[in-house]
Amino acid sequence: MKLAHIICLAAALGIGGLFNVLNLPAGWLLGGLITGIIYGLFIKRLNFEGWPFRATLALVGVNIGFMMESELFYLIGHYFFPLLVTLILTLAGGVGIGWLMNHWTNLDPLTAYFCCVPGGASEVIALSSDYGADNRMVAAFHTARITFFVLSIPFLVGFFYPDGMRVAASGTETAVVTAGTMIGFGTAMVVTLIVYRFLKIPAGTLFYGIITGFIISEWVLGANASLPSYIGGIGQAFIGVMVGIRFDRPTLIKLKEIGKPSAALLGIYFLFSLSLALIFEWLTNLPYVTSLLSTVPAGAAEMSSTAIALQLEPTLVSSLHIIRVMVLMLFLPLLVHVIKKAAINQKP
Repeated sequence: MKLAHIICLAAALGIGGLFNVLNLPAGWLLGGLITGIIYGLFIKRLNFEGWPFRATLALVGVNIGFMMESELFYLIGHYFFPLLVTLILTLAGGVGIGWLMNHWTNLDPLTAYFCCVPGGASEVIALSSDYGADNRMVAAFHTARITFFVLSIPFLVGFFYPDGMRVAASGTETAVVTAGTMIGFGTAMVVTLIVYRFLKIPAGTLFYGIITGFIISEWVLGANASLPSYIGGIGQAFIGVMVGIRFDRPTLIKLKEIGKPSAALLGIYFLFSLSLALIFEWLTNLPYVTSLLSTVPAGAAEMSSTAIALQLEPTLVSSLHIIRVMVLMLFLPLLVHVIKKAAINQKP
């Protein structure tokens, strides 16, 4: 990692910390995101792919694992049917919005669909070129979608949940950290990265981090193991800056190629996500804001970080997102086959 990367991360921490002190919703995350956007648009696009991003995912995952309680496994089973319903609707919604993009723009059907695949952005962008889609356009639209969602959802949550936001924003938990806790935390991160190196699955780093963090905190360190809130804040700021910096000038140029439909499609995607959360809330009786964070297709790591920042069931939110991404990756080849067949049939 070069000096420019370190300066950028330090700026994200500084601005994120300032936003947190000012009680802005999800201050650490938004501070990092805005720092990344400014860097990407006006200074320089830095590449945080590879081990820096994986290490950040491991940090966020392990932090969630330390918060996790064994009752979560029962809750995931309890929410199986609502999750199944929303998964089906999410996949159908992605296909429908992709169909709109194909008909409103000059993009080919495969590129249009990959632009609108609901989640797993990193995996989808990597796979899109293998299937013959324009991965530059796919990357641009996914970057715009995730950036827009991460910017808007904390403020939307603040609108629906103002009392909880005040509690979350004013939280200054400063748990006493022992040397054993920090050794356990660091060990969990290292184990997470090693496991992912040899067994890569969608959203794997986050998933392994949660499981490893839970095992070490629950069965090695015991119930007294706790982390201060700034640990999660650091992870949120790093996630924010690494997402925001992708929104650079080439991304804007690609979005301009699509034109006005790109804004309309982002709006449709957002309204679809709000409606999906209503259905999940109705099926589970969970609060609407928790349902929104659990179902919105805006990235497992990003929504998990948002849930940590807003103190809204981060372990449940992250678990449901990881399941969604895994199911999506399983069904992706079938969906691509169907779309390819439909594209051939619609040719004159």
